[in-house]
Amino acid sequence: MRKTGLFLLTMLLAVTTVIAQPDRDHKHDRIKALKIAYITEKLDLTSEQAQKFWPVYNRYEKEKWDTRRKFFDKYRNENPTASRDAAREYLEANLDYQENELELKKKYKDELLKTITAEQLVELYNAETGFRQMLIKELGKRHGPPPSGSKGRK
Repeated sequence: MRKTGLFLLTMLLAVTTVIAQPDRDHKHDRIKALKIAYITEKLDLTSEQAQKFWPVYNRYEKEKWDTRRKFFDKYRNENPTASRDAAREYLEANLDYQENELELKKKYKDELLKTITAEQLVELYNAETGFRQMLIKELGKRHGPPPSGSKGRK
């Protein structure tokens, strides 16, 4: 009963947040609200855990997003296969980006383990992947499959 109440409270707060935002932020906030609900349910957080977990996780997500944005902004309008030098530079930058993401996971692991169990942390990483896959699947349903031969960079 307690878990259901927490889940419903989280969903209510998420929906309220989405409704209060301007249209341009609507999609991003809606996705964020769905992710919060998804993770809360998958981790089976108690209310005490949730109070401590979400501020730490939000800081982790912000740092991860900033790292991702720096990398992708740099290569958004560049063709990394334009030349051998460009490809080598892209490869090095991509490896640096991946190392930065790994360092963030290491940095936040101990802090997250102060608020959730090791089993929940494993489930968090699985839930992030599961949510991303669910989101991609849903976008595929709405927009059709990506053009053949297109692959995401990472």
